[in-house]
Amino acid sequence: MKVLRKWRKWEEWFNPLYFPLITAIPIEIWLLILIERNRWTTVELTTFIIAALFLIFSGIVEMSAEETKHRIFGHLYLGSAVIFGSLGYILY
Repeated sequence: MKVLRKWRKWEEWFNPLYFPLITAIPIEIWLLILIERNRWTTVELTTFIIAALFLIFSGIVEMSAEETKHRIFGHLYLGSAVIFGSLGYILY
């Protein structure tokens, strides 16, 4: 029973809705700052593409939800994927 109580507290603390917000968006910002200093290597370019695809996937999944909060985050993720993709294309 104690394990289930701890798991319930963990589930309340960690919401998968915020996962792209704390992973993909900071990575994209860091890579955009990095490109101003020098050209991207293939690893950095691949990371940029994967993070953008993750934002697109997360945005599509969240927009299919019925709750308003999920739809707002879906729009945020899709919009940030478009912005980061266009900035990456312009700066690269």
